[in-house]
Amino acid sequence: MADAPPPAAVAPADVLRPALLLWLAIQAAHGLYGQVMAFLWTPSTAASAYVLLHVLLYEVGYLALCVVVVRFVWRDAEARRVFARPRPRMVELCLLVGVAMALLLWAWESRIPSDGSATSPIAAERDAGWPWWVSLLASAVAPALVEEWMYRGLLLTRFLRVLSPGLAIAVQAMLFSAMHADVVMLLPHFVFGFTAGVLRVAAGALWPAMLLHLLWNAHLVLREYALL
Repeated sequence: MADAPPPAAVAPADVLRPALLLWLAIQAAHGLYGQVMAFLWTPSTAASAYVLLHVLLYEVGYLALCVVVVRFVWRDAEARRVFARPRPRMVELCLLVGVAMALLLWAWESRIPSDGSATSPIAAERDAGWPWWVSLLASAVAPALVEEWMYRGLLLTRFLRVLSPGLAIAVQAMLFSAMHADVVMLLPHFVFGFTAGVLRVAAGALWPAMLLHLLWNAHLVLREYALL
């Protein structure tokens, strides 16, 4: 019997195209949300109406994106490994690295001068009258789920198939930083994305990076609301 032919090699473009198209779709969704909110929100809009509008557009939209991203990951046997149990003793190591990175990043960001023209999304949520728990859902829980599944789950897994580990981690961190559309914070966001990518690869699972993201964003929310 003749030997079975080797499996056909998959072109790098075929590996990356679905993930990059999803990234572009998420960018478009962020832009659409911003446009809708800008047109519908006025200073006379009641805070309760604004919170309701946020829940309908932002949280429901994020939940839909979460479902789409998980569907992409679950259809990929290799990407599904991000849901596995982390390697032994890697969670503790990742937490130590994460805490050290968070302290350095906070010291760095707090020293970046501001001309007062830009307002952080969390500060805008507070000023619009959002309860702290709504801001926590919007700016801590939702990003920890969707962004980690997207960047350290799907994108990094795909990039690792066609790029060296260091370059794969750097590229996903660059896309993560670009997603925030904040030129001043471009480098700090890149450092955060790169560190989370390293933790994801070191742990062999996504949970440590997801926990880091959740705690970091929750810390920012609680500080903004003077609860920490």
